[in-house]
This record gives sequence, C-alpha cells and structure tokens, in this order.
Amino acid sequence: PLGDAVGLMPPPPVHVEPLMPAGPRQRRGGAMAFLLDIAPIFGWLRDYPVRSALAHDISGGVTLGCILIGQSLAHAKLCGVELIIGPYSCMLGPVLYAVFGTCIHSSIGTGALICLLVGEVLVEHGDSVEERSRIAPFLTILVGVILTLMGVCRLSGLVRFLSRPALSGFITASALLAMLSQVSPMLGLPDSAGSIQKVLLHQPERLLAVKWPTLLLSAVATGYLLSAKRLKQHPRLKPLGDFKELVLLGLGAAFCAAWDPPGLSQAECVEHPLCVKVVGRIEPGLPHAHWPRVGAGDWGLIHSMLPGACLVALVAFLTSFAGAKKFGLEDGYQIKPFNELIAIGMCNVGGALLGAVPTSIGNTRMGIARQCGVQSQLGANVFVSIFIALAVQFFTPCLFYIPMCALNAIILIGSSHMLEFAHAGYLLEFARHKEFGRDGRMDVLVWIVGFVSTLFLGAFKGIISAVVLSLLIIVLQVVNPHIALLGRQQEPPQSGVPHQPPRFRHRWVNMRGQRASGGLVATAVEEEPGVLVFRFEGPLFYANVDQLQEWLEAEELRRIEESPVDYEFKAIIFSAIAVPFLDTTAIGALQTMIRSYADRNVLFLIANTFANTRRIVAETLGADQRRALREDLRPRLASCTTVDDFVELVHANRALSKERPRPLIRTTSSLLSLASLASLNATPPKGTLADRQWPLQRRPFSLACDRTPDAEMGRFTASTPALLSLARPITPRDRAAAGRARPFDR
Repeated sequence: PLGDAVGLMPPPPVHVEPLMPAGPRQRRGGAMAFLLDIAPIFGWLRDYPVRSALAHDISGGVTLGCILIGQSLAHAKLCGVELIIGPYSCMLGPVLYAVFGTCIHSSIGTGALICLLVGEVLVEHGDSVEERSRIAPFLTILVGVILTLMGVCRLSGLVRFLSRPALSGFITASALLAMLSQVSPMLGLPDSAGSIQKVLLHQPERLLAVKWPTLLLSAVATGYLLSAKRLKQHPRLKPLGDFKELVLLGLGAAFCAAWDPPGLSQAECVEHPLCVKVVGRIEPGLPHAHWPRVGAGDWGLIHSMLPGACLVALVAFLTSFAGAKKFGLEDGYQIKPFNELIAIGMCNVGGALLGAVPTSIGNTRMGIARQCGVQSQLGANVFVSIFIALAVQFFTPCLFYIPMCALNAIILIGSSHMLEFAHAGYLLEFARHKEFGRDGRMDVLVWIVGFVSTLFLGAFKGIISAVVLSLLIIVLQVVNPHIALLGRQQEPPQSGVPHQPPRFRHRWVNMRGQRASGGLVATAVEEEPGVLVFRFEGPLFYANVDQLQEWLEAEELRRIEESPVDYEFKAIIFSAIAVPFLDTTAIGALQTMIRSYADRNVLFLIANTFANTRRIVAETLGADQRRALREDLRPRLASCTTVDDFVELVHANRALSKERPRPLIRTTSSLLSLASLASLNATPPKGTLADRQWPLQRRPFSLACDRTPDAEMGRFTASTPALLSLARPITPRDRAAAGRARPFDR
C-alpha cells in the first residue's frame, strides 16, 4: 500500500514495512508544499496503513512507555528536580516531534547526558529541589528557542565544531561525575554529606553512618541491572531484561512497603537506621498547562542561564541527530537537519508548558522501537505519550514506595554506559602510527583537555575549553599544512601487459611516510634527479603561502648541499591534487615564483589540478608556465596533467635549453666576510671561501650596518680583522658553490 515510498527491508522478527515520512506523491507548490516541509506528518499520515501497522505501533508504544516511566523518574533525580517532572517531560514533547520530525524510530524523552548538563546548570541557580523545579521550565524554553532559531536560520552546521575527541572527553568526565554523585545516596548517607569524594577527603567518619539495608538493596539493584543483558538471551526471561528499570522499581517498591516500619514520616525515615528512603507522596493527576511565570528577578536568572542553555541545545541536537541519521541510513529513509532542529526545539518549547526539563532523542529507545516493530512516529511517540499520561493519571500513588537507591542505581549503570575510555585508547593507538602521529597526538590532547577541564571546571567550561583547543588546532593545521616530498616508487609489471608505458610503471608517494606494510617491505622510493616534486596538502591561501616559499627554498638548498658537485636543479613540480582552492594572494605568490624561477632557468609547473583549481591555474598561471618553456614545447603544456607528464616535459625542455640553471645561494658568514672584504678592497686570506670567489666579487656590496656619512663605494667603518674573523675554512662543497657563483649584482 505504500508504493515506492518504502525502500528498506523490515527489521526482524517483525516482517512489516515501516511507513516513510514522505509519500510518493508529486510535490505541490505554494502553501501545501511549505506545510509538508515544515510538518511532514500531513504527508505520511494520510497514507498510514491502519490494518498492517496499528497493532505494531500500539504494542511498541506501550513497551517504550513502560521503559520511559522508570528512566524519566531517574533522570528527574539526576536533574535535581521533583521526580514527577520526569514523566511530565515525556507527555507533550513526543506528540510535537511526531508532527515536525522526520525519523520514524526516534523516541523523545529525557536522556542521561542532557540531564547531567541540566542538573549542573540548575544547581548553580537553585539551592533547593523546589527552586530548581520552578526555574527548570525557563531553561527548557531557552533550549527550545535556540534550537528553533538554529533550524530557521539553517545553522545545523554549528554542531560540527564539537569534534569527536572533544565530545568524548567531555561525556566521559560528565558520566564519571554523575556516577560518583550516586555513591553516597546508595550507601544511605544523608544529603548533607555531599559527594563521596568530599566524604573520603574531609569527613571519613561519616562512613560509620552507612545504612546496611540501603547498601544491600543498592548492591542487589546494581547486580540486577548489570545482568539484564544476559537475561535477554533467554526467551522466558527476556521481559525481565527489556523492562529492567520498571521491574526494578516495582520489586523495590514491594520490598520497601514490607520492610520500612509503618507510621514513620519521611523525615523520621531518614534518621531511622533500618529504614530505606523512598520517593514519598506525589500529587496525582495530570499537570496544568501554563507558561512559566517570570518574576521581577527572573530576567537576570534567565540571562545567566543562557550560556548553559546554548550548551544543552548543541549537545541535545548533536546526540539526537547522530542517532537519527544512523537509523535513517540503516533503514533507508531521509533525515533532514532542518526538520530535526525545528522538531526538537518545538518539543522543548511545548514541554515547558507542563514544567518539563529539556528532552532529546534517546538512542537506546530507538533501538528498542525498531526491535518492537514500530512502523511510524505514532508508535514511537504519540502512543508513548498517551500511555505515560494514563499512568500519571491513575497510577501515581504506586510511586510512593519506590526506593531512592534504586533510582540511584539506574543512574549509575546508565552513566557507566557513557564512559568512552575505549575511544581514548583508540586515539592513543592511532597516535602511535608514524603516518598519523601529529594528527593523532592532537586528538589525544583534545580528549585529555575535554576530560580534565570538565572534571575540575564543570561541564560548560570543560566543553568550551575542548572546543576552543579544537579550533586552534584547526587553524594551526591550515596555517601549517603538511607538505609531502614525493618520490618515484617502481611498480611491479602487470600480468598480460607486456609493453607498459613508463608513466604507468611507477607511482609518486611520500618519501618520508614509507614503512613496511602487511609484513612486506615497500619498494624503494627514489627522487627524480634534478626535479623537486611535492604535494601541498590543504588549501593554499594568504595565511600559508609564505610557508610554501620558505619550504621550497630550504628543500632546494638541501639538495644542493647534499648532492655531488655537478648537481643540476631543473624544475619544481607542484602536485595540487590535495589543494581544494586558491585565493588571490596565493595566485599572486605562485605567479611571482613561476617568474623568478624562470629567470634562473628553473621550471615551476603545477600538476594534478582538478575542478575549480584547474580552471584558476589554467586562466591565471598557464601563460607564465608556457613562457618559461622552450617555444616548440609550449603546446604540450595543455595536454600535461599528471606528475609523469610534467617530468617528461621537464626533460624535453632541458634537452633543448642551452643555458644552465642558476642555483640558489645560502647567505652564510663566509659570504658576509667576502662582501665586507670586497668593499674594503682588501686581500682575502688564503684557504677561505672568499679566496675562491674573489675574482668574481670585485664589485662593492652594501650590507645593512652602520656607516659613516661620508662613506664612499660602500666602505665600512668595521675593522678588517673583525671582518676576517667571520671566515671559515674552505670545503669541497664551498669550492663547488664558488664555481657556480655569480657576482652580487642582483
């Protein structure tokens, strides 16, 4: 019945095709097309197959509702607000996401990571549970407005500044802090004791006040949650693993109802050594929808919560969109960032009407929705919302005996799943490779900064520190890109190709990145005699073009100094295969380099250009490259694309050229002494570089030093012995350079 709209295989064991957000109808213009873009539900709801999908959606909605009730109670405790606000947060938001969202399996509700951040923001601005519950809707509205504005302005790309290592270090530290914060309540210590770190460091005597019933119940609850995955492997025990939170809360409530002494108030139960602290009485019934009232002093509070709201909004969208994109790719339907931003933003704006905390998509619940055979957002969200509303309306008194330590155990185990020390190990392993050493070390540094700063400075300062460091590293990598010196690696002859052209019998590889691979030693890499071939890896623009010039000069001098006397520097071939774009400053610098090298009878050629870079090079630099060639070789330039083509062109040009290339000369102390001696008309000492070059250097040479006003012909005030002290003994390499040197008349 869905036609071409369905493009994926159904998840086992339910063999029903899921309903896609967009139907196969032709797009309409005007207001209808705009409405379908904003609210996709009006496109897929009219094609909803009631007979084949309704039963699966209802059963999946009930399953997700049972799971979400237990999770939302624990997440509300993690936020530091009243526990009933957790279920309140899962009523209106899922319905709004079903209207604006595009992911079939997305389950809107509270999440551990978002509640970690929300709890830290609320603790800074509220001292009591009642105060934090009052200001929580303000934070939720801010998060919703920020996400909605990001959607309207198409700013989904902002989350890309949260790099994976930065987010991993931040999440790991936040999860570790959340786990540590649950230890004291699980031991039965009073709230005034603080975190376990504070107890161990400053008040170790408080450990004598541990309540053994609470400790034992916490241990049993933790063990049960840890073994839930094994229970899912047994068909008869699978429900105990799927609904582990709900089962734990139910069994814990039954135990506390039978164990706790009757007739004790909550205050008396806290002091009683054998009493287990429970949730207590919760006002039954559905919440009244209203906008939070803003008092005279609340505007300053809202302003101070804005940075935290921005962080919560970015993390909420990043984690939600990543999960939705993953499921969309696996199941074959499109996820639109614009709709996801609008949907999650409207979820939080609407949720604030019921006093909710910020919500997002739960990745774990998405997997459960697919396993249950959910076919549309009716099952993943709408029926979940209805089930939770019915549970709050009729079963709120059943929450009275739920033990608080069971909620702490749920938070502890849930937070442990967010630890990403394995990702840190992956980054360390990546950094050990020589080919990726610099990039790998930078990622490890970002992870460490995100982890340590979050651990000691808090969530907001921690993630900001990691993001700023990531941006600085990006700037440094762009300004100082990698320049690879390329060499020729011989390829083994291919079978069935007896007469293979030379250009296909080798490839150009990084000479400084070769190593044994797969147990086989790579073929030897050789430099092309007289030709410098390199690859610039990154955009070439005003911030890094000077580095390219400096690198070329240093590499040319290295070749001259390390090569035999008869070394002849013929050409430079620039492989631009990794250069995505050029700016005007880079184009001007390349023009200058091409012309200056041509004046020295050295070719500067650009190979492996592509797309826009090829067009720019052909239009702005092609004429200068042709002018440097012999006249009969200039037509061949247009047909040259690869490095091999340009190497052949260089050798052909050198064969037709009569003038030898003039090498670059390094400015050394010996040349300084030579110029000074020339200006003083003195005789150079024997055995120095100046002795060999003196016949070529009779012309006075002016240096940057103090001279008397009446100085004539560049005569210096410095004494001859001081200048001669700069000379060094002559070497065979100096003799070779002196034989090729020209007068200092340029």
